[in-house]
Amino acid sequence: ANKLPKLIQVKDIKSDLHMHSTYSDGKLSMLDMAREAIERGLRVITFTDHSVSLGVANGLSIERHKKQAAEIKKTQKQLGDEILILHGSEVEIKADGSLDYPDEFLASLDLVVASLHSSLRQPREKVTQRLLNAINNPHVDIIGHPTGREIPDREGADLDMEAVFQAAAKSGVALEINAHPSRLDLDDTFARRAKDLGVLISINTDSHAGDGFDVLPYGIATARRAWLEPKDVINTWTAKKLT
Repeated sequence: ANKLPKLIQVKDIKSDLHMHSTYSDGKLSMLDMAREAIERGLRVITFTDHSVSLGVANGLSIERHKKQAAEIKKTQKQLGDEILILHGSEVEIKADGSLDYPDEFLASLDLVVASLHSSLRQPREKVTQRLLNAINNPHVDIIGHPTGREIPDREGADLDMEAVFQAAAKSGVALEINAHPSRLDLDDTFARRAKDLGVLISINTDSHAGDGFDVLPYGIATARRAWLEPKDVINTWTAKKLT
C-alpha cells in the first residue's frame, strides 16, 4: 500500500537562509536579529543583505560587505554556539543577466541568494535566460522568490518554469519558497513540480525585523500543499551538511 508522505512541519526547520539587517533595508542589528532567531529555535541564520545595485534597499558595496563580515565574527563570538551565523548576500540578477558582484567576491561569501527584483516584464525568453544564468553560476546557492511576484500588486515574470526546474535539478541550486505573505513564491503547484524533478527547496522568511520570522508557517503551508517532506527542504539540514 502507498504510505502517505510525512509532510514537513514548522518544527523541522533548523535554519533561515534569507534575511536582512540594518546593513541594507532591515530594521534590526545583526545581533538583535540573531537573538530573535535563537528565541525561535533556529540553529543557523544567514544575513543576505541586498547587493549594490538595489539602491532603494541600501545595497552593499564590497567594502561594506567586508565590514559586515567583521561584525558577523564579533556577533558570533558574543553568541557562541547558540547559533551559527553565515555571511551571505541577496544578489541582484541584473537586466542583462549578469550578477551584481564578480565571481571571485561571490566565492568568498558563505551563501549566495540570487533574486530578480527589476525588469520583470522582459520577454519570456530574456527573463528566463537571466534566471538560468544565475542557476548555472557555480557560486549561487539559492534562487530567491523565483518569479518575483508581489501579492496583490505584481504578477511574477513570464518565466519558462520547466526550463528553470530542469536547470536547478541539474545544478543543485535550491529554489526558494519565500514565506512572506506577499510572496509565497514558489507557489504550491510549482513547488510540487520542482520536487518531482528532484529540485532542492529552501523555505525562508526574508525577514527584515524580529517579527518577520513569524511568517514561517505560511511558507510551510505552501510546502505541505506541495507534499514536501523534510528531506526535500535544505532548511532541515544540520549546520554541518549545510556548510
